[in-house]
Amino acid sequence: MSNNTLNLKNLLSNLDESGLVVFRSILDDYYPQDIAEEYDSLDEKEKLLLFDVLSEEQGAEVLVELEEDEIHSLLNIFSDEKITRLTNKMELDDAADTLAYLEDARMLKILENIQRPIELRELLGYEPDTCGGIMTPSFISVRADLKIAAALRYVRLKAKESSNQMVYIYVTKRFGELAGVISIRQLFMADDKSTVGEHMSDEAISVKVHDDQELAANLISKYRFLAIPVVNDHHQLVGIITIDDVVDVIEEEATEDIYQSSGINVGDTVSGDYSLVKTHIQAYKSRTPWLIITLFGQYVSAIVIAKFDTTVAAMPIAISFMPLLAGLAGNIGTQSSTIIVRGISLGQIDTDKSLRLFLNEVLTGFFIGLTCALITAGISYLIYQNYLLSVLIAFSLLASMMLSVGLATLIPIIFKKMNIDPAVASGPLITTLNDVISFSVYLSLITYFILHL
Repeated sequence: MSNNTLNLKNLLSNLDESGLVVFRSILDDYYPQDIAEEYDSLDEKEKLLLFDVLSEEQGAEVLVELEEDEIHSLLNIFSDEKITRLTNKMELDDAADTLAYLEDARMLKILENIQRPIELRELLGYEPDTCGGIMTPSFISVRADLKIAAALRYVRLKAKESSNQMVYIYVTKRFGELAGVISIRQLFMADDKSTVGEHMSDEAISVKVHDDQELAANLISKYRFLAIPVVNDHHQLVGIITIDDVVDVIEEEATEDIYQSSGINVGDTVSGDYSLVKTHIQAYKSRTPWLIITLFGQYVSAIVIAKFDTTVAAMPIAISFMPLLAGLAGNIGTQSSTIIVRGISLGQIDTDKSLRLFLNEVLTGFFIGLTCALITAGISYLIYQNYLLSVLIAFSLLASMMLSVGLATLIPIIFKKMNIDPAVASGPLITTLNDVISFSVYLSLITYFILHL
């Protein structure tokens, strides 16, 4: 593959019939990902021209690398015959993902004329964000009671038939139940007359077809697997998820957590995707809900401040520190919620041990809060020469930061136990609650001690 920069627009603009073979030969030197990266630089006419001149093999490889909205747009333009030819050149899981963009009636029509319709129908039956939805049914398995010599012959035959990389060889029982896994090295080293079952590892970690895709991604990441087997409710091996399948999943889940922690509802965007090219209507729908909740939360904060109007009027200097309290408490809360949400997402945090986790975070918040409180008290005293005011500000800041850390730790854990995505707990919700509590604590203290200030 070439490392040279690809300029698709220039190549297409100079294309004529005599140059078609040359054009294809040039693109043969580039990865499909490189071609897909250049795709956005083309206008609508050039995009269609590209898929007219690409070979079906290359066209299929490039299509699966495009952004979801681009795939959807192209499929609406392509004829049923063209979609059929392209999907026939794809791996089964990629073909299923591509067909899933179509309306049901059109999909069923194409499935009538496509290769491997039974396997594709089965894959399309799973929800797209489940292990079944991202698995491929292309794998090599051998029976546990098979002799090593026979197993080797079978593996060689299947390897010649398949274009897929042979990652692991799975071992099954009589009715296809997953029994274990055996490496190619173990097969070659074993005695020809022994059985596969004598040399396999029976500790194969698997996922079920209806498990969330994030579980497969976490297991592959945790155990450094190249692939993980997928079983049905009867523990029969039905597919595998390879590491390249979960790279996109990890990226999607991380992106979703980042957006949701900022109050962006990615569930309202196209296929859970959010980018700068979305329409203003989609952007409005995805970003407004949590901001409205924040609006009402800040209104509650305003009510709290209004209830202390006498204090505000009598002690305006003390009120000037309220943004400092809200800012520092909000920042430490965001830090804690990010750590907790990400830890839950990666499976690094056991929500059943939430008490220990809570105490650890609050203790951390105490030491950070104490440091910030002492610095703030010192600066306050230097400026206003008021010892009691400095102490009240320091105490309020410490209490607010500890409360913020506590909320930021507990809310995601509670949401997780309620089967609500903990990412939505971050940002707007925690910040709003923190403002209400910190203002109430601070203003109550100032009111109580106002005669001494």
